[in-house]
Amino acid sequence: MNNIPETSPRQSHPHRFPHRGLLPEGSYFTLTWTIGYDYGGMTTVALERSSAFARLDNRRVEILTLSPEMKGLDRERELRAAGSIDRKVKVRNLWQDLTSWSDRKLRRMVGTVDPDPTAADDVITRTGQEWTEQRNDSEDSLLQADRYHDRGHLLVIDRQDMKKPGRRGGRRITLFDREQTVIAQWSTARDFYQAWLDIVIGDKPSYLICDSAFVGNFIHEYRRDNVILCMVNHNHFLADANDEPTGALAEDKFGYLRQLDGFDLATTLTDSQRVAMEGLDLSAGKLATVSNLTDDLHGDPDRPRPRSRGSMVARLSPQKRVEDAIAAVASVVADGQQVTLDVYGDGDDRPMLSELIESGNAAGRVTLHGHVDGAKSNFLSSSFSLLTSRFEGQGLVVLESMSAGCIPICYAVDYGPADIIEHGTDGFLVAPGDVDGLAAAISTFLSLPEDEVSRMRRNAVARAADFFHDPIVRRWGEVLAAQPFVPIIRAENARAEVRTAEVTADGVSVTLSVSDLGGSTPEQMFISWKSRTGTFYGRVEAHSSKELITADIPLSRIEPITEEYVDFSLDLVFGRGFERVRLACSEDSALSSSAALHLYSSKHGNLSGRFIRDGLTSTS
Repeated sequence: MNNIPETSPRQSHPHRFPHRGLLPEGSYFTLTWTIGYDYGGMTTVALERSSAFARLDNRRVEILTLSPEMKGLDRERELRAAGSIDRKVKVRNLWQDLTSWSDRKLRRMVGTVDPDPTAADDVITRTGQEWTEQRNDSEDSLLQADRYHDRGHLLVIDRQDMKKPGRRGGRRITLFDREQTVIAQWSTARDFYQAWLDIVIGDKPSYLICDSAFVGNFIHEYRRDNVILCMVNHNHFLADANDEPTGALAEDKFGYLRQLDGFDLATTLTDSQRVAMEGLDLSAGKLATVSNLTDDLHGDPDRPRPRSRGSMVARLSPQKRVEDAIAAVASVVADGQQVTLDVYGDGDDRPMLSELIESGNAAGRVTLHGHVDGAKSNFLSSSFSLLTSRFEGQGLVVLESMSAGCIPICYAVDYGPADIIEHGTDGFLVAPGDVDGLAAAISTFLSLPEDEVSRMRRNAVARAADFFHDPIVRRWGEVLAAQPFVPIIRAENARAEVRTAEVTADGVSVTLSVSDLGGSTPEQMFISWKSRTGTFYGRVEAHSSKELITADIPLSRIEPITEEYVDFSLDLVFGRGFERVRLACSEDSALSSSAALHLYSSKHGNLSGRFIRDGLTSTS
């Protein structure tokens, strides 16, 4: 497994259906949690990318799902019937596999703890024929789930109150054969999922692309020499889209954002987001920009369409800020111009938005159509589109609108619109939250000469072509081919010890030594910090000088932290290897604090800090 050759995106090998060389040779997998019936943009992108890989490079792609809710569903057939996936794309679910496999196949699952045969005694009395029995606590939190094989016998006991019965804490997942003999056990769901992935992927060179933030928060530990692991960042990475880039990270992505060097590759949808993330040293060269791909809607720039007709495809949720679009249309109407807006999408904000339409000048001008399959086709007959989001990963609807020859009028939010649109050439950009500016842009568009509008439509269609399937698949081929299948370097025994740590007027200065690297030399090192609660995280590059490692954390990087305690670590990056080591403090460590930040050795002997905001200096 350690001698896998490097590959080229142009390299081809004989197959029954020969690959076309757009992607490097290997097996391809898309990993997500589930594929529901009301899925959003992230799942849409994952399905379309998988299908584009299959269709354009003539290869099989498997979409892997982990959710037990997928068990019993034939989503592959349903998605193919709906035209959502290519015929060479397969959908596979962990629980569909386990509940149908024979004992011989189940024994391929490798456990991570010594089997305890008494686990069978934990079984919940079965009350019916459902494949799952659950035990919850008084607050309805799950304490145990028993899963049954399709043939009726007990398959899995997932007990989550191992430390103290009746209270969540400690986990044991046990897999049984038909005789109720323990096959294997795991102490975490993460290890359980990895055992299944090992069987599905095998030992051939493979590319595993994860789209789910939830899955990404634990899959970064799935490191195999033969698997190139990629994380796709689909949306904003900060907790507050309007925050400065030194603030807290997005809670739903916190687990993987502080582990980006654990992946071989992490992609952003726009250059601007990649630059912002690199500016915070979130990754040591693992980031690359790979845009969303969009369908060629074959928009005709010269097709007659009512100038006054606008369309908007958006969830009716606070993020999408549809109320601004309604207010802008009402303002344009109040100025005596003819304009309509059709909104396609549904969500919790619908009652509020309906009331807003009726109470203003938008009645009869703005129509909420709810969820409509294939809503993007309405861009073909619309003249302009609106995007008023608070933030975007890229803004797929902007690309769809441009592909249809429909002129986008967008808030220039992070991230996306400004990376796609050239203001006044193929669309319009408006300052985020500026309703008057949005209304003015609509009015400007309505008053443009017809030849100018035709020019903008042609430019929009041409710009959208940069994001059609073929160029984006080729881009994927480039970034994946740049990832070599070299052995992963591990340094689990590495130890970092603080020599000095001082709070200065400029920030925090740290000097330390590192040992037990197992003969490997890190390519880069960073001092990282994480708030003990909340989602504050950051790091700065450390430098080696003789036998010591030094790093300076600027005051501007730690001042925004609002949580009380912060813990420090040393990050070691070895190319395909990544280790995070807490900073040990011994009696010889010299710690110097300030009135605002108290540095101390925690009860486990590691460097931590407490922000002093109430005059107290107690530590834990």
